[in-house]
Amino acid sequence: MRSRRWIALSLLVSGAALAGLLAATITPETWAYLGEVNVTALLLPVGLRAGAIFCRILRLGILCRGLGYTVPFRSVMTAQFLSLFAGSLTPGQVGGEPVRIHRLSRAGLAVGDAVAVVVVERVMDLAVFITLTFAALLAVRHLWSYLAATVFYPVATFLLLVLALLTALVVLVRRPSLMKRVVGGVADRVLDRCGRSRRWLRFCPATRSAETLAERIGRETETFVAGSSRFARAGRRALAGALLLAVIEWILYFSVASALLTALGLPPSLAESLLFQGILQMVATIPLIPGSAGIAEIGAATLYHRVVPTYLLGLYVVLWRLFLYYLNIPLGLLAGALAARNEADPHHIENL
Repeated sequence: MRSRRWIALSLLVSGAALAGLLAATITPETWAYLGEVNVTALLLPVGLRAGAIFCRILRLGILCRGLGYTVPFRSVMTAQFLSLFAGSLTPGQVGGEPVRIHRLSRAGLAVGDAVAVVVVERVMDLAVFITLTFAALLAVRHLWSYLAATVFYPVATFLLLVLALLTALVVLVRRPSLMKRVVGGVADRVLDRCGRSRRWLRFCPATRSAETLAERIGRETETFVAGSSRFARAGRRALAGALLLAVIEWILYFSVASALLTALGLPPSLAESLLFQGILQMVATIPLIPGSAGIAEIGAATLYHRVVPTYLLGLYVVLWRLFLYYLNIPLGLLAGALAARNEADPHHIENL
């Protein structure tokens, strides 16, 4: 029920923002232009988006193998599709990580190792797309004054948040005893809430298993630290392959916007579009509202009005959200339905 409310809220806010943008930008010139658009040109952004998703699936599988696990492609694909779905409906895309951890643990990974894989994956994402964004920023110096006046504060907030999280992660990994105390303290607070609030019951084990839970948390924390160390020592080849796939993935992902410009008969504006996509991704990662609904649409319109004519701006933002946001919802629902059917089938045996 709660997931349905998240979906409804996200789609409602995003739909309202898109409707308002379309109402403000559609003119008779827009309708005349629509009759000349080549629909087959939209196959390129579809292919780029599919390629980015495929790279992400391969990358997750490679990281699992770096820790000694062989996870079937189908299980990795399900984990990624469900993760995309959850990330699209939660503030700051934070829902995607717990889903990947859960699905990887169902596929045979120890929970601590699954956390290590997902943390490495997210750190890699941040490093790659921040690097690409700043590389694009150096190529479009003529936009610096405009960007400083429009997106300086959200980008600065994102960078400070990333710096704080990475610093905390490094400190906790280097001091396992501190990590166990921090994680144990969080678990104690959750268990305490269980005894006082019905809303927390579904997150909680039975009271009699609280001690067992604490012991398991300690073991999994040690597993996470050990997994992180194995990546640093024996998993370097896996890290190199995953990093290469991450670079390809983000280039493909950010190129969807330029492909949409080309599909509308506009110049691709590669450097500008790469920069805009990086900025929008930073804003989307800040925990505000589900799927950054409303913020993403307004942000895209604010940035892209520099390269898209006003009469096409609303149409462009609609297509951009369709390919990079709305597409995640049917993919996630399909993956969820297939996973539920397989788990409910008594004759289904998954090759873990």
